[in-house]
Amino acid sequence: MQPLFDVKFEKVFPSSLDASRFAADATNAFWSEIGLSAGLATQLELCIVEMVNNAYIHAYDEVENLPITVRCHFIQGTPLPELHLEIEDSGSAMTQAQLEAALANDFIEADPNDESTWTTSGRGFLIVSSLMDRIALGKENARNQFLMVKELSEDDIEVLSHSI
Repeated sequence: MQPLFDVKFEKVFPSSLDASRFAADATNAFWSEIGLSAGLATQLELCIVEMVNNAYIHAYDEVENLPITVRCHFIQGTPLPELHLEIEDSGSAMTQAQLEAALANDFIEADPNDESTWTTSGRGFLIVSSLMDRIALGKENARNQFLMVKELSEDDIEVLSHSI
């Protein structure tokens, strides 16, 4: 049996409108292989889609074929392990102040009868922050890093420990 902390996922996707779907499919296959619960995988998939789309649309200004790296690994938290998801790009960086402002916004539900609610709104950050335990921005070697952390429950650990 392979230790949980030795299990890692890393893949680079070329930026595009489809990159988020490709990243979600690849991470879902990884999570299925290691036995992550379907419910948690669905939540994590939504986070991947939102953040990969943000990298393409905002960091890369919709320029295609630029690298978006997706990583997933586990670390020992206190008291339970944590799942870390990282999205990395080399586009325009979001500042900590911009992230905090996005997280402070009210959730604006899209109204089919009001086009002003259809635009980019920051809903993705609110969704991600509600599904994850922590989020953080970072920068390393001129690459932007968006870290999302999920503290795993005892049920998640039980499922994972039997499948790895």
